[in-house]
Amino acid sequence: MNPAVRRRAARRSGPIGFVIESVVMGWRWLVRMRTALLLLGILALMTAVATAVPQYPNVPGTVEAWLAGDQGPGTTVSQALLWIGAFDVYGSTLFLMLLFALFLSLTACLIPRIRAWLRLVRWSQPPLARHRPDEVPDVVDEDPDVVLDRAERVLRAAHWRVRRPEAGEAPPQVAAERGLWSREGGSLVFHLSFYVLLIAIVAGQLLTFEGQRGVIEGEPGFADTEMSYWSYRPGRWFTSDDHAGWRLDLEAFTVDWIRDPTAPGAGQPTEFRSRVAVTPVDGEPFTAEVAGNEPLVVDGRKIHQLDWGYAPYLEVVVDGEVVHAAFITTVAGDDGIFRGAVKAPAAEPDVGLAVELYPYAPDGDDGIPRLTGAPWADAPVIVYEQWRGDLQLGATQQLVTELDTTALTSQGWGFLRPGQDVTIDDVTLRFVELKRWVGFQVSHRPQIPWLLGGSALLVAGLIPALYASRRRLWVTAVRDPETGRTLVHVFGRAFQRPEAFAVERARMRAAVLDRS
Repeated sequence: MNPAVRRRAARRSGPIGFVIESVVMGWRWLVRMRTALLLLGILALMTAVATAVPQYPNVPGTVEAWLAGDQGPGTTVSQALLWIGAFDVYGSTLFLMLLFALFLSLTACLIPRIRAWLRLVRWSQPPLARHRPDEVPDVVDEDPDVVLDRAERVLRAAHWRVRRPEAGEAPPQVAAERGLWSREGGSLVFHLSFYVLLIAIVAGQLLTFEGQRGVIEGEPGFADTEMSYWSYRPGRWFTSDDHAGWRLDLEAFTVDWIRDPTAPGAGQPTEFRSRVAVTPVDGEPFTAEVAGNEPLVVDGRKIHQLDWGYAPYLEVVVDGEVVHAAFITTVAGDDGIFRGAVKAPAAEPDVGLAVELYPYAPDGDDGIPRLTGAPWADAPVIVYEQWRGDLQLGATQQLVTELDTTALTSQGWGFLRPGQDVTIDDVTLRFVELKRWVGFQVSHRPQIPWLLGGSALLVAGLIPALYASRRRLWVTAVRDPETGRTLVHVFGRAFQRPEAFAVERARMRAAVLDRS
């Protein structure tokens, strides 16, 4: 046995050898493209789980509500999700290990292929034909060098890589090759695009931010700070110091509808636009407009109109003391009714009002408002139900537009128009005025250009990888010693798409023989 082989065999025997063999086998498995695709699929599945399950770094309150059984699928399922780390997918050791393994696998797969491809396209030349094919040649009355010169011109004009052998190196011929750059290069670009897409996905989870906030028309707005948003979803590496700090105020909100019930699309909105005033931290204040498909960009943050509703200003007075005086936000349901809630814990006991706002409710002949589902506020009316007891504000998570009545007692209901007030027992309710509010979504997604770039690379690499083909073509021309005429062979080989190559070969043959 060769001494070097004997030494390698000795090194790979015993426990150390077992470890070495295991590492080698694991590395070979890791560097397969099939392994990279498997890892990518697992990561995609984990990302889908992170999308469906609330993540503790973003919404810890929701996660705690799931674990307590107040929300979500129940305590049993939530505990199982906690055990497998589903509430913090992107921070889990498994996710980070799989991500690192995927980058390592892609690198190990692509670097050898890129090096081989660069060597091939830089230093290789089309191979020469050592033998002519056993097929009937074309016979012409031209000199062989004339035919070969014309073949070289035709092939170069068609962007083939062309080679002419030196005298004595091979039979007189022109060797050509095509598709080496596009086919393999497209495949490499296609796989490299996964690098860009993975970087974009990781950056999106780490650096992105999304926050939502409602602003009442003509009232003080909000600043771009962590505490200002109603809904706040930052990436793992997005901190409070990353906020730009600008201020946004809603000067006016314009919304209108097709009001003619006989017109096509009756009741559909025709305009949905906000005029806002922005005050940067460093710079001059300015005004701008935000529309449905026309977001505003401020310091890299994109501001969209997300929702809107009516904001009635309501005062609640108990025994002569004002316990609530503020605008409340109402949200339209599927039935077109704008619902909201008043919560006045300053009263003893607490006062709660379940509010339904009907924007267009003209009085009937009997003086009672005729409730309609029309959204324009030409004759608004509030229908409310008054509750007393414990609002449970610290015991349960509640939306600002909803009222938890489990520990409350109803004291009756009524309706109010702007400027009116009504008293039930010792509680007086005043409907002072009606405005509108707009919900804005502020988002920071630095991964979008990377995602677009990776998608463009994917398409740019996929098209040639699917439709380009690598092929070789040879043209030989020798003089027949018996007849003195020139025998021409035009033959080749297609690595992919042989049917298309047959048509291309026939076209090249006609051009070489000057039969166009």
